[in-house]
Amino acid sequence: MADNISENHKVLIIFVVILLILGVISRNLIFFILDILLFFLFLIMSKKENHRFFSKFFTTYIRGKINKNEVKSEIIVKDGIIRDGESIRGVLVVDDIPFDYRDLSDESLRNKIISFHKVLDVLGDIDIVFKKQSIDKNKFLENLFLRAQNLRVITEADPSNERAKNELEIVQSMIKKISEGETPFRYLIFFIINSTTEENVIASIQLLRKGLESLGIKARLATKDEIIKLLQDKIKLKKQSFPTQLPFLSVFSLPKSPKFEFFEDGIYIGREIGNNRAVFWNYKTMLNPHVLLIGPTGAGKTEFLISLGYKINIFSNIPVIFFDTKSDIKIRLKRYYIRFKILNPLVYSLGLLKVDGINLESYISQIEEILSNSFKLDKYTSSILYKVIKDVFYRYTNPTWNIILTEIEKLDIPYQVKTYLYRIISQVKELDIDKENSLISMINEDNIYVIDLSLVKSEEIRRLIMMSVLTKIYNKYNIADDKLKIAVVIDEAWTIIKDSSEYSIILDLIKRGRGFGIMLLLATQNIIDLGDYSDIYLQNIGLSVFMNNGDKKFWQEVLRFVNISDKEISNELSFLGRGEALIRFITDPRPVVISLDTLVRDSL
Repeated sequence: MADNISENHKVLIIFVVILLILGVISRNLIFFILDILLFFLFLIMSKKENHRFFSKFFTTYIRGKINKNEVKSEIIVKDGIIRDGESIRGVLVVDDIPFDYRDLSDESLRNKIISFHKVLDVLGDIDIVFKKQSIDKNKFLENLFLRAQNLRVITEADPSNERAKNELEIVQSMIKKISEGETPFRYLIFFIINSTTEENVIASIQLLRKGLESLGIKARLATKDEIIKLLQDKIKLKKQSFPTQLPFLSVFSLPKSPKFEFFEDGIYIGREIGNNRAVFWNYKTMLNPHVLLIGPTGAGKTEFLISLGYKINIFSNIPVIFFDTKSDIKIRLKRYYIRFKILNPLVYSLGLLKVDGINLESYISQIEEILSNSFKLDKYTSSILYKVIKDVFYRYTNPTWNIILTEIEKLDIPYQVKTYLYRIISQVKELDIDKENSLISMINEDNIYVIDLSLVKSEEIRRLIMMSVLTKIYNKYNIADDKLKIAVVIDEAWTIIKDSSEYSIILDLIKRGRGFGIMLLLATQNIIDLGDYSDIYLQNIGLSVFMNNGDKKFWQEVLRFVNISDKEISNELSFLGRGEALIRFITDPRPVVISLDTLVRDSL
């Protein structure tokens, strides 16, 4: 090829061409004479066998006609493979690296580096090529303008499409930056495996790809066109010596982020602080659909809960129940013009003595748990109450609270215990009198319901109502079909979870994930509110939301469950404002700091 022609020959050819052009333009005989002399000089200097190289050089460098399918006549290229005579090379190209070295502790980083080099050392002769690739600015802008136009059509047709709105903003930002002078480009990272047979190369490719995947690097076979472009750019495929850290740190140099599939689709929950990227919550594909918000008063928990509950009702067409202890939820819903139904527990019964769709023995245990957790009974008092309720259920066809009171009067137990049990059952009787409709029977459509607890002043009775409703929902919707059927929103959840037992309904729902078809959205002020089972909550919740808390101990507790550094706590997380939070998806310790989306703008 032309590369085999000496540099002197190339210079002569260039002079010949230049003189020819000058002669044509100026019509000066001297240029033509000099051109002829130089041409004959080239023929004298050139060997006879090099004439064919002159022809190729002329067509390649002067006429500019490059055959993309023939990099070299002896090289055969196909997807993932380069055959050059006896040499065979496999080529992998990196598609995605979801984290960087800042996501790892010092020890984890060392382990990752060791593992990275072990993967390479198993295969032996491997080259790593980093290639910065420019992009046609005009074509790129043209595609961006077309995408922006399509997105405007979508948003105008459907103003509620938050995903399209967010993408449109990102596209417009890219157009602005490029128009201001920024040049678009991308980096390509290639792993090139050297071998002598195609079978060995294919086996090595599979082994390398699996090894890289174990480190979080997504790689694939390079296409034929990608390999040809790599060769045409005259990259020399020679083994290079790098410092120990360079290949690893360069490969892991992309910004940290949770797995893309966790927040690429679903409900829009906010924007990432820093790069303004839209963040979605893909709760339908997660192992656990529950949500836990932890943050101090005034951080914006209630606003976000209302926004989340409203969106779940719209997108999933399932009933959403809010427990409203301070009237603030129904006031906000009215302010945002959201339709909802109020359920007053002083009007509708709890229906605790009606067994529906569950084994009697199991239901008696549930009643004992409701009363025990609501009134903070000790084990001795709780066991006495269990025996009384069980005897009444087995002796009477239609048990009532009056019958239970009568049986308590007959007990031969200490007077103080008897009096306390009598007081408890009397309170339950006043609330759970035999009425035509129960609270749970009123939840019969895919609406938003607000159970108004604002008129109930006793914390014990509030807990009783909430635990009773949750138990009834638990029994009604407990069908193992992996389909979400109802969502329950509990603000100030510490009232029913702080001192709950290991076998409480809420813990059971959390640990079993989406198996019951019930989604819980919980909010509380501090991790300590979760009681002795805080680890179970935080390890199993699908979406954890941590809002700013001035207590350094709080962030140190959060540090156990998410991958953040002391520097990030001091410089960033400690200064989060209202409506801003650190979020974490289940099974992925990489957090995202976002500005939470609320419904405030919809009320304007």
